Amino acid sequence: MTDRRQWLRRNQATLLAYAMAIALFLVTSAFAHGFATWNHTRVLLVQACFIGIVGLGQTFVILGGGVDLSVPWMLNATATLLTLWCHGQAANLVWVLPVLLAMAVIVGLVNGLGVTLLGVSPIIMTLGVNGVLQGALLLITNGGQSPTAPHAIQQLATGNVAGIPIALLVWAAVALIAWLLLSKMSLGRQLYATGTNARVAYLSGVRVGRVTVLSYVISALASALAGVLLAGYVGEAYLGMGDVYLFSSVAAVVIGGASILGGRGHYVGTVAGALILTLLAALLPILNLNPAALQVVYGFAILLTVGLASLRLGGT
Repeated sequence: MTDRRQWLRRNQATLLAYAMAIALFLVTSAFAHGFATWNHTRVLLVQACFIGIVGLGQTFVILGGGVDLSVPWMLNATATLLTLWCHGQAANLVWVLPVLLAMAVIVGLVNGLGVTLLGVSPIIMTLGVNGVLQGALLLITNGGQSPTAPHAIQQLATGNVAGIPIALLVWAAVALIAWLLLSKMSLGRQLYATGTNARVAYLSGVRVGRVTVLSYVISALASALAGVLLAGYVGEAYLGMGDVYLFSSVAAVVIGGASILGGRGHYVGTVAGALILTLLAALLPILNLNPAALQVVYGFAILLTVGLASLRLGGT
């Protein structure tokens, strides 16, 4: 009985997030005809997967006590370069995808090494890298429109297997990998220790620098994967397409029960956060609300969780 109470207390925020997601879905379904049909639910899940995949990387960084503000243009750069280099030809994916993944690893290394070796604040470091990516992409494209995405990428993002979206299967696969890394492997334990108290973790033998750098590499790879899928979903790439995923990815993590100060949370909760944000976005037109209201929700969620975390720390 005691173990059950401890488990419930430890996962209270995550369970609450899933309860909120289910309640939102049921309430909206009661007022919107056809909202709960499988076809519409399938669309919502695919839209949630973009937030969820970007949020995967953000989860790792936040658990380690950092934050990644370079995700918008990491996503945008991947989507744009994919379309530019492929020219609509799926055969070019053989070399384009490895190059894009290597680029993501380099961006993650730059972020991580800047934070660990140079001691730059995560906010400043990742915001600066985001600006570099934005400027470089503007120089490469000259502000012009990109070609259409290859059919294979479009099929990956919009196709179905036995009625289940392929993009959703991709999300499930990366979610499983994230769960294994955080729950079953030493990286997860070291990441939690780093986010809780980096100094104590270091004295306990944790290679804090390596863990931190790896979290930023995972974040960059997650943003790159989301960029590939989003380019296929939209059919093309456009400048600024990743901007909406900055606050939404952070909000999904904190709504899912993670502490934005690090050391507490899990990707299982981030999945619930992504679902809640997607349902809220779908609810806005039904309530005749301006889409800008969603930004208010993002900001309020982040401020609330930071405030609660600060109060918790002040009371210990």
